[in-house]
Amino acid sequence: MNQLLLDTEETSFLLPESIKGGYQAWEEDLSVQLTMIPGNMVTELSGIVWRISYQYGFFWNDEDKNKVISACRKGRRQPITCAFLPPNSTEMITSRFFVTNFSYPKFRWATTVENEDGEAVAKPLWADFSVELREVDPHD
Repeated sequence: MNQLLLDTEETSFLLPESIKGGYQAWEEDLSVQLTMIPGNMVTELSGIVWRISYQYGFFWNDEDKNKVISACRKGRRQPITCAFLPPNSTEMITSRFFVTNFSYPKFRWATTVENEDGEAVAKPLWADFSVELREVDPHD
């Protein structure tokens, strides 16, 4: 089942299904707690935003890896539109997000594959990519 689609307006990259607890979406209150002079506490709630955490194992395709990196780098500088699977629905929601944390894939090892000419060539295997997103505008 699809969980996260990055940068739907430009790159539009559907991330592979994350497994073993590598995907989480939750709503976070935007609030401030104040302690008043008499000692009572009040909470000022200004809205609710979606937060998303996604982790994926291996990238076998350099083109896909580069698209994801490009979308994440863009999302650090400006909002990107993403579609995501919320925990309370089977339908994806679309909203604008900033990338708040991004871990580049790490080189794990090289594997040997045949190229178009039938020659054996080394191909790198990249792993342990993760990204965290925060919705730009409160939705409630």
